[in-house]
Amino acid sequence: MIRLALTILLTVVTTLSAFAGATFKATGIIDMIPSSMSDDASIVVGAGIYGVPNLYYTEAGGATVIGDGCASGIPAISGDGTTVLGCHADAQGLFNAARWLGGTSWLDLGTVAGGIPCDSSLSGSYGVNQDGTLAVGLVYLPSLCKAGAGTWDLVNGGLATLLPSLFGETTYSRANAVNADGSVIVGWQDQLTGERTAAKWVNGVEELILTADGSLNGEALAVSANGRVIVGTNYGYAGHQAWIWRERENVIPIGRNGADHVAVDVSDDGGVVVGFVRRGFTSDAFIWGKRNGTSSLYSYITNRGAVVPAGWQLSVASLVSPDGRTIYGWGFNPDNLIEMFKVELTPGGTEPAR
Repeated sequence: MIRLALTILLTVVTTLSAFAGATFKATGIIDMIPSSMSDDASIVVGAGIYGVPNLYYTEAGGATVIGDGCASGIPAISGDGTTVLGCHADAQGLFNAARWLGGTSWLDLGTVAGGIPCDSSLSGSYGVNQDGTLAVGLVYLPSLCKAGAGTWDLVNGGLATLLPSLFGETTYSRANAVNADGSVIVGWQDQLTGERTAAKWVNGVEELILTADGSLNGEALAVSANGRVIVGTNYGYAGHQAWIWRERENVIPIGRNGADHVAVDVSDDGGVVVGFVRRGFTSDAFIWGKRNGTSSLYSYITNRGAVVPAGWQLSVASLVSPDGRTIYGWGFNPDNLIEMFKVELTPGGTEPAR
């Protein structure tokens, strides 16, 4: 609790002032899509294209293959760096949410009682809380190819638990992320008409995340450690803007109306949001701040002194650290290969509010 309090304090201090400097690093890691990192930004996990294989990265050790991977869920790591989740194919070839045991060994987590596979999938993990005690994701149910948001108790083990649905098991849902203590889970809940709608489960009770006028939003993708900030995509089902929700504040859109913004991650105080803008068959990484609005990540960091080698395309900003200072993403390097990159921001100075 002391460590978490210090983290929150440092985050507030950092993002109350503007970022004055930035550096860019091409990691040299080819075909790794980063999907989660530890709170201190020392460990990044992800997967290759189409979820194969599972990968574990540190700056000192580079990228290590920790499992074959498969196409269900995404790799995730707890904030304290002790617990890694990923996709693992069991002895029957069924895709499972799984916990990494070290080396290339995995413990399959399975699905709910009576759940049956849909094609090759039983379950998929998408997130894990700060101390690695609770995993969240998608679980397949006893009805063929019906799935819902679920959780796994990583301390006591056992089968998955299905989260409640506002519309019963006739509609789909999925948990995409969880806050530090596991009290707030975010993701999506299908409407009866099939639209994917932003949802949160607070202490197990589901709520939809709506705009100020009561309109629906597209899915929620990330939540801050304290559960008081949530980001997602498809604001108000109109214009395809990303959005941010803050406790005691209305949902507000992020990005230019008409551009297809997807907010992927958020710092602990909600001061920094990262993601990407879809542009046909390509995309551009973006960064948003409450003071400086939305900018392309390339413009933001080069305006602060970062040197990005010619020929780089920064496609997706996937992750931002709790203090907002470290960003990981991926793009196309000068050889047109997918490569993971790292951005570090230096606080200081001020910027005009927008």
